[in-house]
Amino acid sequence: MNNIIEMSCFSSKQPEKNENEDFYLPPSYDSNFNIVFAVADGVGSSEHSILASHAAILGIKQVLGQSSFSIEGAFHAAKKEIDNLSISTATTLTIIHIKDNEVLIGHSGDCRVYFSKNNKLNQLTTDQTRYQELLDSGEHKLRNLRNHKERLSSILINALSNTTDLNFELISLPIDELKFNGILQIYAMSDGAYKYWDARPKFSEKTMNSPSAFASSLRKRIEKNIVDDYTFIGVKVS
Repeated sequence: MNNIIEMSCFSSKQPEKNENEDFYLPPSYDSNFNIVFAVADGVGSSEHSILASHAAILGIKQVLGQSSFSIEGAFHAAKKEIDNLSISTATTLTIIHIKDNEVLIGHSGDCRVYFSKNNKLNQLTTDQTRYQELLDSGEHKLRNLRNHKERLSSILINALSNTTDLNFELISLPIDELKFNGILQIYAMSDGAYKYWDARPKFSEKTMNSPSAFASSLRKRIEKNIVDDYTFIGVKVS
């Protein structure tokens, strides 16, 4: 069984907005004592997207209380809750399930999952955005896309919505490949948080080895110039 030895979470809204459209499930245990956490970011272009992000997390919580948890079941439950909403809306959703021998990630949208190794963060998810799609196609050189990165990165090509079919990526990774000195450090962030890490991807060795210290340092960066709702979850597992 994996044990959480340190964790840190925060989520807050952009000051000019009335509501935080991000929502998250803090690190929790399923019925088999596997670790589960998740981040949902309501799609800003949809009306009342806060309802979608909250519905998605509610669906996960329902499956978490059952005798057997799976990411597939959690996504279907999240989609069902969103389908029950009376207005058209959408959210991203990324779920992390840490089991004895593997880490499973369910991913729809542009939240990100990283693991820390050798004082560096390594990205495990791929942004499901128009920018990343064009970049991956190989038809456009990076320098040709650079001037359009911000605009294209805001265009999602996948999310959970009550107007589209369910579609998500499932990633499975051996846990030993992600551990460093027998410890797994894994982080999930919405785009309002990781943009500040991308801009300057470096902290001290002491900060990199502590989810709490990392969260504190990242939050200080974000709150100097908040441009979006921002959410962070970090866990250290032995």
